[in-house]
Amino acid sequence: MKKILTLITLIAALASSCSHEVYNNKGYLAAHNIVGKTVAILPVEVYYAGKQPKNTDWYTQEQATSLNLQAQLEQAYLLHKERNQPKKHQYKVELMNTNTVNARLRNKMVDLRTAWTMAPDSVGRIIGADLVFKVRMSRERYMDENLAKGINAGAFVLEGLLNSNKKNKDVVLLPRVTAEDIGYEVSLIDAHTGEIVSRYVGDPNSENSKSINGINKAMASRSVVFAAK
Repeated sequence: MKKILTLITLIAALASSCSHEVYNNKGYLAAHNIVGKTVAILPVEVYYAGKQPKNTDWYTQEQATSLNLQAQLEQAYLLHKERNQPKKHQYKVELMNTNTVNARLRNKMVDLRTAWTMAPDSVGRIIGADLVFKVRMSRERYMDENLAKGINAGAFVLEGLLNSNKKNKDVVLLPRVTAEDIGYEVSLIDAHTGEIVSRYVGDPNSENSKSINGINKAMASRSVVFAAK
């Protein structure tokens, strides 16, 4: 009976962990006090791959997307602060303005893209942060979005024709296509030890995978830091 209860407890704990999708390092928190620490969101590491449209400059687009995503994560934490109080597992910290982060980095390196290739804890020390958010976004492009929509619309119509045959008892389901796949990872890292403090661990291949905005909101509400300042 004890073994059954233990198994049930373990399954419940795992289910809870997976449903939250945000990992918090309890061992780290037991050994470190992060109240009042300075947290910085680093320029987001962005990579585009796959079928590149003609007359497009992915290198430039990657850098623009990097700054846009950096600002989006910042806004997610600031909006969460405006609308909520810190939860029991969250600690009040000072969130460094992303403009300040980028200005300090530009004084130390050729461009912000250089920071992508460096260890995040090292970048954090350069700008005087105690904790840093390391974010990575990858996009694999397969085809034009309108082309994907057209193929899927055609598949829907063809399914209707095939399934209209009353003699056919089996339902025909045709595969769909996607224009692109996007991967997005967020990690909160100690700039002095390199340890991961919080991280979004959702499965990008899951049918229930969140959008970038959804992941940012999940981190703001479930990670261990609350942007008090």
